[in-house]
Amino acid sequence: MTTQPSPDREQLDAETPLAEAEPARGTPAHPAAPEHGSHRPPFAARAAMSAGRLLPKGEAGLRLAGALKPLALSGGKGPRDVVALGLKLRLHPYDNLTEKRLLVTPQCVDPEELAVVREVMGPGRSFLDIGANSGLYSLVAALAGGPKSAVLAVEPQSEMRRRLSFNARQNDLGNINIAGVALSDYEGEDVLRLVDGNLGGTRLETSKGGDGEAVRVRKLTNLLDEYRWTKIDLMKIDVEGDEWRILAPFFAEAPETLFPERIIMERFEVNASIRDDVVDPMPRLARLGYREERQARRNVILRRSAPAAA
Repeated sequence: MTTQPSPDREQLDAETPLAEAEPARGTPAHPAAPEHGSHRPPFAARAAMSAGRLLPKGEAGLRLAGALKPLALSGGKGPRDVVALGLKLRLHPYDNLTEKRLLVTPQCVDPEELAVVREVMGPGRSFLDIGANSGLYSLVAALAGGPKSAVLAVEPQSEMRRRLSFNARQNDLGNINIAGVALSDYEGEDVLRLVDGNLGGTRLETSKGGDGEAVRVRKLTNLLDEYRWTKIDLMKIDVEGDEWRILAPFFAEAPETLFPERIIMERFEVNASIRDDVVDPMPRLARLGYREERQARRNVILRRSAPAAA
């Protein structure tokens, strides 16, 4: 496996489609954590953040935001409490690229993908978030869907689950379940390791030495059985190039009624440029009836119609 960093990555300093509603699982917020608003950014940082929110969406805004980031990150390396995308968020921008972008330019963080999440979600709708990171997609989906929707956030890293749980509580989003496991094509245990020092990017890697976090590994079909899910309206999957390792046994084992209607997935070439063992899932998904609706900056958005003829 090659180890060159991707040129795209920045350097970091009630009625429901479920059988039954269940309480949220995973890592809860630390009971001593102060409520949202206790970590308000200093004045200079707030000024830079306000300017960042005026930038255009997408790649252009991200490029222009470079000059604002030092000022937005000034005032110490602690967490920052902000309001963005209709959510009260406690962000940790120094070790997670997604949270860093949310602090400065929230309108530039996957705008096309989040528009699809809002479009799909509503009462009785379900969203599966594989590789939830600090939970932006899950939070947006839960807010858009309302209390009668269902969100399952799958995130093996304990610190990311803690951040997601805290922000879900601050926004009264009780319709998010958090599964603290890694998904793959086997059941067991493994070690989770960081990718490029970014807490938002981790992989199961048993062949490398060094520190890591021991995690339970599940197959997706078994996890969905445990949570008694019977349909998936929208799936987001971002697992650093291991997407097909999770999806192959799922599509082989799950009933067709459980196949997602739509999928948001990191594009194959994003990870193929830094790894030589990534499997391109697109031809396989096409045979299952998935067609590309559009491409975003890093992701492809797919919709299922009918399986292709053999």
